[in-house]
Amino acid sequence: MKLTLFVVAALLLALSPVFFMRWFPVRVQGESMLPALRPGDVLGVRKTLREAEPRPGQIVIAQRGGLRFVKRVTEGPGELAPGAVWLEGENPAGAERRDADGPYHRGDIVGVVRFRYWPPSRIRLVR
Repeated sequence: MKLTLFVVAALLLALSPVFFMRWFPVRVQGESMLPALRPGDVLGVRKTLREAEPRPGQIVIAQRGGLRFVKRVTEGPGELAPGAVWLEGENPAGAERRDADGPYHRGDIVGVVRFRYWPPSRIRLVR
């Protein structure tokens, strides 16, 4: 039993750098993504690869002017100018910054939200 626990712990430690090189947490602030995401939700975000194409419907983390925003892709690269996507919040009334919605270059997208892990009562995959 102790050997099994040791092996599991060793595997977790060996794989953790790989996990943290590809994933990062984001805490939702503001109400622009209600009802899908609430203020205080903590999300597991997978870093995007430069060649990855964001798809309409995905929730992504985008960076603009040194700030990061949680937004949903409403139009993909094939529907706009080459390399551009259109991002919007789901609750315009809750948006603190109106300029956060709109066109983004694909390179501004730093990650795709895959799951919510906080609060425990709302743990689930995010689509």
